[in-house]
Amino acid sequence: MPRSTSSACTCNYDAYPICTAPEHDEMSVLRCAILTLLDQGRWMASDDIPLPDILSAGGDYLSRLRGTGDGIPVPAVEQWAWLEAELRLVVARAAGLDAVSTLDPRIDGVLATAARLPERRQVKLLDLAAQQFTKPHTQPRSA
Repeated sequence: MPRSTSSACTCNYDAYPICTAPEHDEMSVLRCAILTLLDQGRWMASDDIPLPDILSAGGDYLSRLRGTGDGIPVPAVEQWAWLEAELRLVVARAAGLDAVSTLDPRIDGVLATAARLPERRQVKLLDLAAQQFTKPHTQPRSA
């Protein structure tokens, strides 16, 4: 889990309940940032911005949105690489990869295939990624 040298930012981006919770710890702010990027990615895909561009430089993109008055969460700069890796993993999982870590070598191939999808299917993929990401994670059952 990422650690920041600065305090977690507050966010009140109203697209997801985790973003409007009264108290934010560092991980909830990072989860909100990922959901925000997925939500913004839908609009970017509609504007014909390629999926690789949507999945990169997320922290920088959020920092440029900060002044819009929407309570956009902006993690600390040292967390931006983690944010990008996690975002790529979330989208790869929605595209069908059953990955266990951000180091799975199949992620690049899955994302390259997803990048060739038509815009409408990319939007649906980003929606699915957000839906899956908001569900609580459960540990697999041991046999």
